Order: sequence, then C-alpha cells, then structure tokens
Amino acid sequence: MSDSDDPFEPRRPGTDPERESDGRGYLSVDEIPETAPARELDWATRLANATPSLPRLLKYAIAITVAVLWIVPFLGLFMASLRPLNEIIQGWWHLEGMTLTLENYQQAWTYRTAPMRRALINTLIVTVPAVLVVMLLGAMAAYPFARFEFPLKTTLFFLILLVMAAPPELVAMGNYNTLREVGLFDTYMGLILVHIGWGLGWVVLFLRNYLLGIPKELEEAARIDGASRYQIFRTIILPLSTPALVSVAVIQFTWVWNAFFFPLVFMRSPELYLAPQVLPLMRGRIQVEWGLVAAGSVMTMIVPVLLFLTLERYYKQGMVAAVTD
Repeated sequence: MSDSDDPFEPRRPGTDPERESDGRGYLSVDEIPETAPARELDWATRLANATPSLPRLLKYAIAITVAVLWIVPFLGLFMASLRPLNEIIQGWWHLEGMTLTLENYQQAWTYRTAPMRRALINTLIVTVPAVLVVMLLGAMAAYPFARFEFPLKTTLFFLILLVMAAPPELVAMGNYNTLREVGLFDTYMGLILVHIGWGLGWVVLFLRNYLLGIPKELEEAARIDGASRYQIFRTIILPLSTPALVSVAVIQFTWVWNAFFFPLVFMRSPELYLAPQVLPLMRGRIQVEWGLVAAGSVMTMIVPVLLFLTLERYYKQGMVAAVTD
C-alpha cells in the first residue's frame, strides 16, 4: 500500500478518494456547481425548530403581560396630558372625536402659583450636585473597603448598611433641627446634604461589590512602576469603574429627582419648590385638573427616562457586574 492509500491520512476538504480530478484532490473548474447547495432543512422544519417550548412560551407570555400592565398607566397619563378634560373625564380610552392639544403643557409650564418651568430648574439644581458628590464620595469610600484591611472595618461597613435600613422619617427627624440650627433649613444646600447622606450607604455597598471584581494584578503592576495609591485610583480604578458609576448616577438621579418626602420636610419657600412638590398644587380648588396634573407628571418623568435611555448600555454593564461579583 502506498502512502497516498493510507486510510488514516487526513485529507483536505473537498477531496474525493475515488475521484481526484486534478491530481491534488480538488475539483476542477468545470465540476464546480453554479448554484449553492440546497439547505439541509426545509422551511417547515426550521420554523418548528425555532418555535419556543411550552415553558419558554409561558415565560414570554408572563413577560409581555407584565410589560403591558406597566405601560398602560403611562399610556393613560400621556393621553390625558394631550386631551381636554371633557374628553378624558369618562375615560381616556374613549377615542371617538379625540382632540390632541398641547394646552395642558403650556399651562403647566407657566402655572400661576407654581410654574413647572421654575420647579424643574430647582430640581436640577438639587439633583446634579447630589448625584456627583455621592458618586465621588462613594467611590473614595468603597475603594478602601474593597482593597485594604484596617481596624473596625467590619463595624464601619455595618454602620453604613444600617443607614440604608433606616426609614426616611428617621433621617428627617434627625436632620430637621440640625439644619435649622446651622441655617441650612429651606435651602438648596441643606436638601443636597440630606440626599448625599441618605444615598451614600447604598452607593458604597454597590461600588464595593463592583471593585471586588477588578483584578488586583493591575494595581500591583502599577505599584511596581512607581504609581502612588492616588494615581492608581485616578488612572485605573475610576476608568474601570465607569459602568458602575453610570449605574449609580442613573439610580441616584432618579431617586433624588422624584423624591417627595425630603423636599416636603426641608423646603418651605414656594419659589424653591421642586417638581414633585409642585404637582399636588396643580389639582385646582374646585375640580381636579387631571390634564394639567398629567402634563406636569410627564414633564417631570421625562428627564430620568431620557437619562436612562442615553446611558442604558453602561447601566446594564454596571448592574450585572456589581450583582455578579
């Protein structure tokens, strides 16, 4: 038996052992088909294979049902904001003779006692510093808990978790008199400090879990190159923590922006009212102006929604990594 007849010798793709057209095991140009080979499976079989199983189909049905139940109230709110009161008084789902108008948004934007224009600016003034400071302080506090060993580490971390378990009423009671004594009651700065203290606990816990997943070898290599702890934190830890920081920013922004209890307790001047405080004032005295309240609600919620849609990709990365690690 010759070497070429060895049955254990690997052959090149397209080699026919009984017919070698060009002497090297390849098809000649004349033998190459003009059309592509037919699919092994017909459309009916492929469709049957793509059809989900019964358990997965039930999961899809449950997910779609929950999504619809979640969207329907928002759809009703949005429809009420675009239609006159006499058309939605019997239900927004009646679409006969529907009239779409932006009058409710115009009235809410320039409302006489508490315009939404001023309230949104006030809310932005409070929310942006509260988010940025919490992100910075949370990262600076989470890094030692994730990397260093120091006395009372477990005790301090437990105290941080204890702040998360405290109800907002307890935080308000402890800070009400303090803010009045130091002259920060009914000011933006006082409300910002309350939001920072309230949100710092969960931010430290969230970022600590994320930092535990960053390899220590990166920091050790930087230490060998002569980098200080500050340089490591600024040039390695913070850039690698971008997804987690974005997740913190989105969640903290949503909480502070939609907060009603803290502004209600610590803000008393009408010109300093935030958007959640303004919405109840649009109800009216004789009858509830549902279209006006709906328009103000849509304008209030559109900012966090747009922020989430813009940072959705980073938000998912940070949430998955923090929970997994």
